[in-house]
Amino acid sequence: MKLGWLFAPSITSVMFALRTTIASLLALAIALWMELGEPQWAAMTVWIVAQNSRGESISKGRWRLVGTVAGMVAAIALMGMFPQYPWLFLPALAIWVGLCAGFATLTHNFRGYALVLAGYTCTIIALGAVKEPDNVFNIAMARGTYIFLGVICETVMGMVFVPNVADRAREELRKRLQAILTKASGALTDVLNQKANATDTLCALMGSLQASSDQIEFSRIEIRSQGNEVEHAYVTLGLVARVLSRGLGLKTRMTSVSHIPEALLPFLHDMGVALEGLPARLESDRRGIAALVQTEALLAECRGRMQAVLPRDDEDSLNEGIILTGVEVMISDLCETLRSYRASVDGAPISERHRLTRNTDWRAAARNGVRTMAALLFGAYVWEVTAWPQGSVFLTFIAVVCARFATFENTVLLSAAFFYGAVFAALASVIPVFVVMPVTASYAFFCLTVGFFMMLGGLATRNPGTAVMAASYGTFFPFLLGMDNQGRMDELSWLNTTIALLLGLGAGVVIFRAVLPFTPRRAAEVLRYQLKRSLRRLALPGVVMDEYVWINDGTQSMERAVRFAGSLESDRAEEMLRGTLSVMTVGRNVLMLRKLAQHGSLPETAVAAVDGLIRNLLRRKLPLTHTAATIEPTLTELYALERASQDPSIRHDLVLAIGSLLIVQSELPTSRAFLRATT
Repeated sequence: MKLGWLFAPSITSVMFALRTTIASLLALAIALWMELGEPQWAAMTVWIVAQNSRGESISKGRWRLVGTVAGMVAAIALMGMFPQYPWLFLPALAIWVGLCAGFATLTHNFRGYALVLAGYTCTIIALGAVKEPDNVFNIAMARGTYIFLGVICETVMGMVFVPNVADRAREELRKRLQAILTKASGALTDVLNQKANATDTLCALMGSLQASSDQIEFSRIEIRSQGNEVEHAYVTLGLVARVLSRGLGLKTRMTSVSHIPEALLPFLHDMGVALEGLPARLESDRRGIAALVQTEALLAECRGRMQAVLPRDDEDSLNEGIILTGVEVMISDLCETLRSYRASVDGAPISERHRLTRNTDWRAAARNGVRTMAALLFGAYVWEVTAWPQGSVFLTFIAVVCARFATFENTVLLSAAFFYGAVFAALASVIPVFVVMPVTASYAFFCLTVGFFMMLGGLATRNPGTAVMAASYGTFFPFLLGMDNQGRMDELSWLNTTIALLLGLGAGVVIFRAVLPFTPRRAAEVLRYQLKRSLRRLALPGVVMDEYVWINDGTQSMERAVRFAGSLESDRAEEMLRGTLSVMTVGRNVLMLRKLAQHGSLPETAVAAVDGLIRNLLRRKLPLTHTAATIEPTLTELYALERASQDPSIRHDLVLAIGSLLIVQSELPTSRAFLRATT
């Protein structure tokens, strides 16, 4: 039901909308009582800060205060440096906002929001003071007062409506990890059962892990850093990423061997059945002990079968050994993941080296900064040429929309939804401005009318399909009311303000489409650049990359591929996902071969061949036959060594190496085709 969020909302959505509406009306009442000049900014701040969880709201409120203070200081400084020189002041303002937008791209969560806020808060204050530059300090202090008042009101209401935050946050964090482990076990079961959609499930889940890791920061705020559950949760997600990469490797192993032995199929089926029961064991035992014991038993069973298979010398045993080594590594990592999950519940110590982190993208930062500067210079030019009285408002909202969405990749769709939200806000403001306020000065009656429209915006905020529009609606609806102690907004002022607002946001949408826009080709180029950068790091001579670093990079690449795929045609989306997965698989198995080489299990010729694979993959004009010719002799040598060896541990490593090299050989054409594609 598309309108279920409106006609049948959940209790949490109703409570969110109710507490945010009360907080915004309370902030507005206090601002009116303090006789502040533009009290609607206090109500706007409440809707900007309010988030789905208390941790998100607190984090956004904190960083909003930081960004506001930085914007206040910047506005005062710019106005002091260029008080009578508009064509020095406006370019300087554009450079400042562009720098804020660019550096915001290098951060994540609400730290980036603080930077973009520093940009457009500076714009709001500075442009508000162009007619009276001597009062820029007073205007900045007034703007800061609105922000602080709104943040305080939202925080207090959140504390009243959401008690026992720390205990709830712990339980929600445990359930979130349990849900991810449940999905991961289901995806691994599909691999063992050789289901056709297993790869798609693994890719989608891996693409969601970085976002889940980002959300843990808000759980830390809610828990108030008591205990070490948060650190363990970070580690558990990193280990889940490694387990999923093992599942992808096992899937490729099963397709790269000449055939799957019939004797192995019942074993794989039994392993899949055992993993299917993992969610039930996690649900019945919140500490995960039963799940860990069962998984360790599976690992012991797999290793026992390996010991029985390796002494045999035939094609079936070799193929079975190649697959079993993949199963062994996958189950071993799953055991480590469950130990980390158990530690997150019990509070036991564990290493943090598996934690997922985000890499910086300086190219994206430069593009966002340039686009934002171009947008502000365009708006300044329009204002200067037309001498429009509302030109400062127009330029202000260009800065708001460009800075707000500069850090997002698919800015066209997001900024368009933001524009439509402002249109709905303008329509909703007609009744309070034209019907209610002209006939009564009762604040209680005003709250009843305005509160209804705010409740609608709060409910829409909780619905993912309307969240972006609702964010714009909640922000601009109080702004268009034009509240004041000494009067009300007349019809002409409302019309001029609304036109300036919509034209400013519309100009931002047009600029996003015209200046360095998001396109399918651009999406593919960005992804290839990211993958090639990771491969270059992997190909550095004398440098052995940690496997966790590669998995971390691969998780980000898969996240970006999944996000881009939603904006592309089905065939292009499939090509992007398949190419990303192929490059990830090649790199991870090269790391496995290098690890085995460090243990002394591989001959020097195999080590040299492995080092040349990645360098050849990065060469643009190298024929594929040359790369394949490097792999075949190495495989032949490894086959001979495996047959001649009598040591079970060495044979185990050689079988693992053969499987990894077969995977590389299988995935190399797809990787080369994706990295060399130009359209």
